[in-house]
Amino acid sequence: MTVPETTPGAPKSKSRFRTVEGAIFAAILVILAGLVVPTVRTWRFRTEESQARADLIRIRDAVLSFTRDLDRTPTRGRDGTERQLFRLIGPGLIPEGAYFTSSDLHQGYLSDHLLRNRPGGATGPRYEAWRGPYLSSLTSDPWGFAYVVVAYPLAREDDRDSLVVSAGRNGVLDGNYASTRDPVAAGDDLIEVILDKSLEQAAPLR
Repeated sequence: MTVPETTPGAPKSKSRFRTVEGAIFAAILVILAGLVVPTVRTWRFRTEESQARADLIRIRDAVLSFTRDLDRTPTRGRDGTERQLFRLIGPGLIPEGAYFTSSDLHQGYLSDHLLRNRPGGATGPRYEAWRGPYLSSLTSDPWGFAYVVVAYPLAREDDRDSLVVSAGRNGVLDGNYASTRDPVAAGDDLIEVILDKSLEQAAPLR
């Protein structure tokens, strides 16, 4: 019987081929990941930013609807004093730079004015002619931080603009919007002007 001859080098050649093939496949995966991951991150960021901008517009419209209905701004303090609130905040983590403390009588919660009629808390004075809720819901921004309404201009007769602000992904209010005229968003902040009080568009507030 004749035993067929084998080529001693064949198995090694196949092994090398498979190793090279595997390396090429791994390299392709790395390249694809380098292309796909940034694309997914960009898409996700744009989606989150679009959601935040939509929320800012909803809050702006709610404040304006409140103001039209009551002929006053949502700045009544917890003791019933009108135009007392300089800053209103929504639910979520307090953004760095918001300087919000619940004990400050010049700061309040958006939900107590727009979602329910209790500017003075559970037992405090209510708004007359309140026709809300002016928002169907109120949540944090897509990054878990609270939306902030710079209400000081709503409570004072001057030409500063009132804003609603999202601190963005970094959770920091990168700009000082307390005394803003013609505001521009700083860093990754997102802003929406609630009331443009420039001299050309100024209107008396009650």
